Amino acid sequence: MKKAKKLTAEELAAKHQVAVNTFVREVWGEIPRELEVKLKSLKAWGFDLIAGLREGEPAVFVADQEAGRLPGDVYEERGERFEVKEIMEKLPRGARLLVRVSNEERRGVARLYYRSATGEETELFALPAAELLLAYFKKRGWGKLLEAFHSSGLTTEFIQSRGTSGKAWSFEALPPKMRRALREGADTIKKRAGVGRFTLVYFGKNKDGDDRYTVTWLLPTIRLLDVSLAEHVEGLLAALD
Repeated sequence: MKKAKKLTAEELAAKHQVAVNTFVREVWGEIPRELEVKLKSLKAWGFDLIAGLREGEPAVFVADQEAGRLPGDVYEERGERFEVKEIMEKLPRGARLLVRVSNEERRGVARLYYRSATGEETELFALPAAELLLAYFKKRGWGKLLEAFHSSGLTTEFIQSRGTSGKAWSFEALPPKMRRALREGADTIKKRAGVGRFTLVYFGKNKDGDDRYTVTWLLPTIRLLDVSLAEHVEGLLAALD
């Protein structure tokens, strides 16, 4: 095994200086794994909810909006036959949509369920959480979330970095924009996400006057499927530039 390179005294001092000036806001507890969502959220992710026939039996299922399914359409998918009766614009009284996120085979998986008024559940889809989030962010035009996306399990990590690193600024020296980012990061976790982590390290401006920094977010994957939270984080990332 190749011996790891030993850090010089200067490299260790630089790493220490950045570490002590990386500011953290976090709240932890149980990571939420289930969320009731509205039909408009499903549409925001790019799906239609359909009432029709599945293999000849009455069923509720989903279809990608890009497929443009219409009442009367009959099609096959994954070896099953579907017939569209109605593109649902509202849920029947007492029915619910539930999304659950779990870690399966080394990655996050999002599963959506339709629960009828009598309590029977039908799985509508099972998708890698990363695949669902990225398609959803793209559909909504959220370029900052797409650019900063790093990984997704029960939590999803975003990393946004601008410019080269250097000497990290102390909290007392941070410009107002960066202090505001820390406050808003803390508020987002406490008031919207419930649990999560936000970090910021600031290296000042480059010769062109642009800020140099690294920001990370760690947020519950299931909360990001709430359009209002995802849109809020998109706005916070955009405000840093």
